[in-house]
Amino acid sequence: MDIIDHIAIKVSDLKEAKHWYLEQLKAEITFQDSKYIRLKVANTNIALIDEKFYPYAHIAILVEHKHELPVDGEVFEHRDGTIGVFVKDPFGNYLEYIWYSPEHSKVFLE
Repeated sequence: MDIIDHIAIKVSDLKEAKHWYLEQLKAEITFQDSKYIRLKVANTNIALIDEKFYPYAHIAILVEHKHELPVDGEVFEHRDGTIGVFVKDPFGNYLEYIWYSPEHSKVFLE
């Protein structure tokens, strides 16, 4: 069963986006750095991603083991040690299959 890890939205101003989404969605910040803000909204994670550093808006699908990542996509090794593989659908949208190392699973999944 595929599990959606997050929905990523590209933004040009993280500070403005953070304030807007917090106000609109009553979200909780679960992670933040200079390029990425992760928000928890009920049962959904929304990632606000700086458009200067991330290639695609996407829906991220969690994989439990690194060997489950697709071999037919664009590999993106994140600075925090996670690995994503972007797969483009026939309409130009992207899925990111994402694997978290054990130490990063504690940060992003618990």
